[in-house]
Amino acid sequence: MSQQAFIGPGSLEHVKEILGSHQAKKILLVTGKKSYIESGAKDALDPYLEGSEVIRFSDFTPNPKLEDAQAGISLIDEVQPDIVIAIGGGSVIDMGKLIVILSAQVEKNTEEIVLNQDLVRTKGLPFVAVPTTAGTGSEATHFAVVYIENVKYSLAHDFILPDYAIVDALLTHKVPSPIIASCSMDALTQAIESYWSVGSTEESKAYASRAIRMVLPVLKSLHGGDRRAKEIMAEAAYLAGKAINITKTTAAHAISYPITTYFDVPHGHAVALLLGKFFVIHAETGEEDITDKRGKAHLSEVMSDLFSMFGCDNAQDCCKQWYKTMDEIGLQTDLQIIGIKTDTDVQLIESKISLERLNNNPVKVSPKMLHDLLLVSWNSCS
Repeated sequence: MSQQAFIGPGSLEHVKEILGSHQAKKILLVTGKKSYIESGAKDALDPYLEGSEVIRFSDFTPNPKLEDAQAGISLIDEVQPDIVIAIGGGSVIDMGKLIVILSAQVEKNTEEIVLNQDLVRTKGLPFVAVPTTAGTGSEATHFAVVYIENVKYSLAHDFILPDYAIVDALLTHKVPSPIIASCSMDALTQAIESYWSVGSTEESKAYASRAIRMVLPVLKSLHGGDRRAKEIMAEAAYLAGKAINITKTTAAHAISYPITTYFDVPHGHAVALLLGKFFVIHAETGEEDITDKRGKAHLSEVMSDLFSMFGCDNAQDCCKQWYKTMDEIGLQTDLQIIGIKTDTDVQLIESKISLERLNNNPVKVSPKMLHDLLLVSWNSCS
């Protein structure tokens, strides 16, 4: 499926022409409960919705749950909108994706569809994704995260890719600093993981490397009033999304999901906690434990490329710089302070890890490696 993207300050104005092209009079608007107003998104979008009937759906939690999606599906069935617009962070856009695709299927058991994606056979309503944070890249991907009984699943299908992505950095200017920090690391980790994924291609690596090179120089200036930095970050997040749309993510993301669910750590922060160590793991792993069919020489070249992007000579220096950067933008790096302290904590995380994402990693992740990541070493780079 193809997507039409509008990127740049002021690109929200394209909503009007999109509505016109679909002759859309009735709009289902998917938003956050409070963020839609607090972020200024409502004031920015309202002028382009004049003359339309707008039904708003915001009754769901962050990290979308299937039961919340079911409520949105019921609303679609009831009001029969012409188009769906999701404006908000990654959870809002994922919820929009879920209700659009699930409401269109003949199979009405939504859990069955999530567990058996071959049941997705019909494209849903026209869908517009408008991010108000720069990080998840959800507006650029063909999958949606959904939680069933606290277990994370990813529903993937070409039909899930939004028909339109509107990446307007003006919508990100009121985002609080802690959210900026987590979201920016989400985009950066996605780009890095895509670059070393077993599924990487020349195309995905081009998107990922461009995103990394865009994010690194502006990471620290995002927290001030640097509007240009926020414009760069918004575009970089979209590019990182396009990269993982090809490759999906890897081990750091796989391990992060239960940390977010059970230890209340924002997603991008949770991924960043783990990613630094993987610079060392991937650089030092022998041929026998490499899962990428392109072998050790390929992985060594990939890691060398990444070290160069970070301006580092080796894995240890890159790892140390990673955790230093986290400190500088206000993200806690000590897992024990976050609450991961015991073998029981580690076992809980292990029991909820996404094996699909783990299998995308270029090296095997052993139980001992997991233990060391989560209990012994945390942000040590030795």
